Amino acid sequence: MDDKSLLRVLRWLALGIAVAVGGLFAATLFAELFNGMEYGDAVCLGMGLYLCIVVVVCTGVILSRLDRK
Repeated sequence: MDDKSLLRVLRWLALGIAVAVGGLFAATLFAELFNGMEYGDAVCLGMGLYLCIVVVVCTGVILSRLDRK
């Protein structure tokens, strides 16, 4: 493995960790915003919404890459 491919792997690893941490913040934010709900339900709602956003963004990135080729 050369340096360029190692940097690419490390960049994607760091991006994945950042997305995971962002999901935790989003779930906690939803738990605070929907304080009338039970905490667990609000966290599940926040995590579900966050996952929907991640799937839409990733699909858009993949489709834009396919259009270039």
